[in-house]
Amino acid sequence: MNELKKEAARAALPFLKPNQIIGLGAGATIGHLVDLIYKEIAFKDSISFVTPSLPTAQLLQNCSLACLDYADLSKIDYHFDGCDQVDENLNALKSGAGIHTEEKICAAMAQEFIILVDKDKSVHVLNTTFPLCVELLPKALTFVKSTVESLYCEQQVRLSLRINDKVNDPVITANGNFLLDVYFDTMPDLGELNKTIKSLPGVIDHSLFYQIASKVIIAASEGVRILKAR
Repeated sequence: MNELKKEAARAALPFLKPNQIIGLGAGATIGHLVDLIYKEIAFKDSISFVTPSLPTAQLLQNCSLACLDYADLSKIDYHFDGCDQVDENLNALKSGAGIHTEEKICAAMAQEFIILVDKDKSVHVLNTTFPLCVELLPKALTFVKSTVESLYCEQQVRLSLRINDKVNDPVITANGNFLLDVYFDTMPDLGELNKTIKSLPGVIDHSLFYQIASKVIIAASEGVRILKAR
């Protein structure tokens, strides 16, 4: 499977051109992309990168690739990222790293947001394998939990505050917020879910990337295919 991640990353290389500003997310596939850029792109020194991921920023630094602060920018050329799961309509769940709010900012800044995955992360429709991760203000936790439980009682929703096991305290995001993982037994309508959760007072953003990606690159043993937004 690691080779498929690398092939998905390799398929992103043709999008790169000199003097671009490229956004990068987090995860193993993005790690492969950084490595491939460093080893195979002759004009890599003319490209600048932005990332909300500390591990990705460290990889860029290790490769002596220029990394800018996206807070100083209003637009970039491409944003590449992996995900936990993506469907045929290019909707994706990106719950694992818990940096989805900042990843969405980078995706919105980009002329194109392109998701890179191996075939195991590609599904016909998103399912309940992964939770919806909600970044929220700490003081909104009780309200948001109660409201979500009430709104989605028919889906037998379960909620879990993400905990840092090393210190047995809540995970705190770079923005000083909590992460609430929302598990459904039945996946709600994605459009409704996207709008409803985001509209709750105290919610910063959630990990459903609904109708945001322009392309998805999927690597499988039989080759690479590219899905495009309709």
